[in-house]
Amino acid sequence: MNGKIRNTCVALLLSAAVLTPLSAVTMHKSASYSSGKYNVDGGVMEIIAYNSANNHAYSVNGQSGVLAALDLSVLGGNGSGVVLSGEDIDIKSLVENEDPSFNYGDMTSVAVSPDGKYLALALQAEAYNEPGRIAIFRCDEDGLIIFEGLIESGVQPDMIIFADNNTVLTADEGEPREGYGKGIDDPEGSVTIAYVDSMTSVQVGFESYDTASMRSSLVAENIVIMKNRLPSEDFEPEYIAVSGTKAYITLQEANAIADLDIPSASFTGIYSAGFEDYSKTVIDIDKKDEAYHPSNYDSLRGIRMPDGIAAFCVDGKTYLVTANEGDAREWGDEDDGTFYISEDERDFGDGDTSPTGAITADSGLSGKVVFFASSDFDGLDPEKDYIFGGRSFTVYEVNEDGLYEVFTSGDDFEAITAELYPDFYNSSNDNAVLDDRSGKKGPEAESVTTGVVNGHIYAFVALERTGGVMMYDVTNPKKPVFEDYLNTRDFCSVIPGSEEYDDGELDKWVTSGDVAPEGLAFISAEISVTGRAMLLVANEVSGTVAVYEIY
Repeated sequence: MNGKIRNTCVALLLSAAVLTPLSAVTMHKSASYSSGKYNVDGGVMEIIAYNSANNHAYSVNGQSGVLAALDLSVLGGNGSGVVLSGEDIDIKSLVENEDPSFNYGDMTSVAVSPDGKYLALALQAEAYNEPGRIAIFRCDEDGLIIFEGLIESGVQPDMIIFADNNTVLTADEGEPREGYGKGIDDPEGSVTIAYVDSMTSVQVGFESYDTASMRSSLVAENIVIMKNRLPSEDFEPEYIAVSGTKAYITLQEANAIADLDIPSASFTGIYSAGFEDYSKTVIDIDKKDEAYHPSNYDSLRGIRMPDGIAAFCVDGKTYLVTANEGDAREWGDEDDGTFYISEDERDFGDGDTSPTGAITADSGLSGKVVFFASSDFDGLDPEKDYIFGGRSFTVYEVNEDGLYEVFTSGDDFEAITAELYPDFYNSSNDNAVLDDRSGKKGPEAESVTTGVVNGHIYAFVALERTGGVMMYDVTNPKKPVFEDYLNTRDFCSVIPGSEEYDDGELDKWVTSGDVAPEGLAFISAEISVTGRAMLLVANEVSGTVAVYEIY
């Protein structure tokens, strides 16, 4: 393990200096923006995109339902500590005034075309099972946006990305938000390919995988599919990376990555994201010992279930890097009999065992561990125990046969954060309780992006729960090197008024600083207003945006 790690608390900062050697490239917070809102459950400042043509960043504010336009031109020559101002753009009003036939529900993501001419937004319909829209805007020199029109997308468009100046893609999740039951829709997931010049689109679904033979082939390759469900219903596209004419889409709940050929608008493959093998890699799943105590478990596997995905090229080959978050299915209403959750919680302090019985209290566990309810799904080994996520990032090489795993970070994230934050290790984003997340997804790798700094390729991985961003040199994709970790969350203070109580006891609260990084945007030194590479980090609990300079 190489690199430098730091903390914002002075007492820990002094000890952090001797943890590891100083790295050649580090991240430094140079500016910040606050929306003035926070939420212990997240959803405030979510996705962020940058337009080098007008030096503005645009971030989705899920709490207010507005798009914040941040002027980054003020950063040039101002050094560090700059407080950015933002202008809120009421997208809902703009869209409804132009097209009252669309029942606006939510804005989920933002992207800017490579030439900076257009901005695109993913809009979900008010009804959970109706098609969404892609809103296209022209970008003005002063940061304002001018409405161009709406393009129909699939159901529940989430992540949005430009494949080129004219082509926009959305990952349409199609989640069964009203649960499962007779007569209840489970909308089909899809990827929308939209064209700005013609304002038209096509939805690419997974119907071709619904045949018995195709479904069986997927299951045999460890694609996780709910029993008695069709892939076209069960697959819920989450995030997209583009490389050339190909798009790679994470199907998070299915623990898979889909390969989309953009010109032909067709899927050419679906591949398992693989598993973390905790018989070989250590993991800390005991939340009761209030410390980092990693162990091996012969029966235990982590279903990576990647959320964010990014693509980069080395020596003519395409590589993918995924943030292995994990995600449970939790839909419906208990009173209506439509509720379902894919979690299987076991309390080892009460004498429970793992679902297979292979892990018992004799293993040294004393707290609750949330396992995956694997008996409800195909594609898994019934003799293995599974938990959500991989607490890691993974690098895959794209070849003629599909995807080939070349690296996974294993226990790095827990080991690094435990070394630096012994008093706040595996705390959540809605508290600062030591070891709180060890029994459930740990630091929770949420999103990832890549960028080039001084001729080296770096991957940046945001940790949603613990906070902060990990930085790895992936110039050699088969041997990534940990370079830096920066966490600008202030564990030592609480935002007044954020406290929530349960039975008279403090249950949740928002700490100060930047909490729960969600969206990342890399800015190369060539287009940065400061002449240095930058990383924009949107934080969904604290409602803030942090600007990290990299040098």
